[in-house]
Amino acid sequence: MNRLFRNKRALGTPVANLLILTSAIILTLTVTFFATNVTTSQVQKENLYIARSHMWYVNRTDSVGAVLIINTGPTDIVLNKITVKGLECDWNGTDSYIVYCKTDEVPQGDLPFISNFTSAENSTVTIGREEYTFAVAGDDFTLKSGWVMMFYMAIPERLMVYDLGLPVRMSISTTQAVYCTETLVQTA
Repeated sequence: MNRLFRNKRALGTPVANLLILTSAIILTLTVTFFATNVTTSQVQKENLYIARSHMWYVNRTDSVGAVLIINTGPTDIVLNKITVKGLECDWNGTDSYIVYCKTDEVPQGDLPFISNFTSAENSTVTIGREEYTFAVAGDDFTLKSGWVMMFYMAIPERLMVYDLGLPVRMSISTTQAVYCTETLVQTA
């Protein structure tokens, strides 16, 4: 046994460094794969597709926005807020409000400009060849997987005449993500 401890032969410095480096890389990869597996299995996967969006400038006190979104993910989505130019749109205010329609099919036409909806009653809008009933929003929405939701937003004093022809940012927030789009401001 003394003879074994007196032996001066050992691994060379480059080989020892290579072994330490290899073991550190293997340990790091193991921890990374474990963390990725834990985080991806815990998060529900949601996917929201903003199919169409419009902004119309009516006058200096009135503007209208329209959005068509499709839940293409495997889970239901809860919509928390909609912002235009960084300012939140009220769901059910007196001047600023949102009307919406949920359906399980994508409309065949584009969202037309509508100026005669109110925050007091439901409105009927013809999109393509079909009529859709838009109700006044109350609170956060749940959108089922595979369903479509259309919004019309009355957004007073948000757009200016100088915004015509320029892109305006619109954000739709859910419980897990924020979906953004830009749309050009049109005249009514």
